[in-house]
Amino acid sequence: MNYHDHPALSASKLKKYACGTAVDYWAAYEDPDRMPMVPSDAMRQGSLVDCLITEPEKFSRKYIVAPIVDRRTKVGKEQWAETQELARTSGAEVITAEWHHTAQLIVSKLKNDPIASEFLQGSGQVPHFWHDAENDVECRYLPDLEQPEDGLLVDLKKARSANPRDFARQSFSLAYDLQVAHYAEGFRDRHGAYPKQIVLLAYEWAYPFNYSVNVISDELLEVGRQRRNDAIAGIKSCRGTNEWPSWGINTMEAPRWFQVEDPANDTDVADLLEGV
Repeated sequence: MNYHDHPALSASKLKKYACGTAVDYWAAYEDPDRMPMVPSDAMRQGSLVDCLITEPEKFSRKYIVAPIVDRRTKVGKEQWAETQELARTSGAEVITAEWHHTAQLIVSKLKNDPIASEFLQGSGQVPHFWHDAENDVECRYLPDLEQPEDGLLVDLKKARSANPRDFARQSFSLAYDLQVAHYAEGFRDRHGAYPKQIVLLAYEWAYPFNYSVNVISDELLEVGRQRRNDAIAGIKSCRGTNEWPSWGINTMEAPRWFQVEDPANDTDVADLLEGV
């Protein structure tokens, strides 16, 4: 069975529940008539960089770089058709030469950077399955990079902005704290102890390919653990009742920015200078 088709709870499943509704989770993973998930371009670009960093030896099996041809010509049409047929028979994904070049530039920058390169060591993309006794549920995880001898767990994140402040906001809204908490449990089950350090290495797709190394604090990890436990409990409850609620009834309030004296409206000098 393909790793992503396995019924055990993964970080992606838990994030789907935590960041949306129970019905979102059901539609993605429990609905017997669900449609296959189609990854976005952003997800595909992130997976491409992941592959080049964590398992470069598999690149030629997983990807086909499309030839640069004029598909309006007979020769161009033939070459394009041959590429598509090769992808169909091999199961590889076709990417543009531009994507390939950009991904190579990102990987080269990270590997040659004196700071980022320190976090690109170790083994990666090795799945692990375990039984979470505390929550009585089957789990799985697929870490990007691990250095068990150093107690280091690293996850690569393609981000809209690698600015630590912007990335922190994006990370919490996407439940990355829940993800690393889930990974930490898998790390402990696999290696016998929790990781000593968990890092989200964020990078941007656009030149000049800014990056940031974001170390997860103990406080944020604890928040992630609570969100993880809440998501697991919620999924188990919905499975037990076979009821998958949406947003339900809510009371709408005036937005915070409407309240002139709200502290959230205070102007920060850094905010004024950010775009300068």
